[in-house]
Amino acid sequence: MKNSDYDLFSFKDYLIKKPKEKFIILRHDVDKKPANALKIANIEKKYGINSTFFFRIKKKVFHPGIISKIEELGYEIGYHYEELADSKGDLKKAINLFKKNLEKIREIADIKTICMHGSTLSRWDNKKLWKYYNFKDFGIIGEGYLSIDFTKIVYISDSGGNWSSGNYIKRDFPCSPTAININIKKTDELINLIAQEKYPNLYILSHPDRWNEGMAWYTEYISKHIRNLIKTKINKIIKDN
Repeated sequence: MKNSDYDLFSFKDYLIKKPKEKFIILRHDVDKKPANALKIANIEKKYGINSTFFFRIKKKVFHPGIISKIEELGYEIGYHYEELADSKGDLKKAINLFKKNLEKIREIADIKTICMHGSTLSRWDNKKLWKYYNFKDFGIIGEGYLSIDFTKIVYISDSGGNWSSGNYIKRDFPCSPTAININIKKTDELINLIAQEKYPNLYILSHPDRWNEGMAWYTEYISKHIRNLIKTKINKIIKDN
């Protein structure tokens, strides 16, 4: 990315500056392993790369010290919300919980953007909360899926533990039926795609918990394959119904 002609943006900076072309939006969803997120932030700081880290509020992920350190490095912190799933579809309960959780994470970081957590095993799609409420009423300027025109920006995600997740993704994908779709299977292919600058605009999502060394890599690899099998069956049930 640094050796290309792409400009690199956090999600917030993209929304504010509104670049037209030749850019990459880089986003990290911290679903687990906040320590991995800090490692990635330190690497990106070394190379002068801009990005956003979306943190969940869950006990094992919500680590105030790490969140503060990442923000101190100059990175945007966003809120990775999941209140509709946690409230089992109760809209009033969900919006009140969202307000409470947003206030909690704002005690640590300056939160201007949000992005839904997929909540794979839940029947509730968290971003549908905004069909009934307006996130801008909470001082939020954008949502990771709802505030992007994916007909003009190529979306690339490691959500299924690979770059071509297919049936493994339940909700972590663009809402638009006319979104640009590309087929990438390996990280080397992604590297080449960026180096060749084939597409004018990219939106890249990675999950820090996927990127490990030693036995932690194998543990994540095996557990991800098991979860992918479950996701495939869930998606089939949803499609059949």
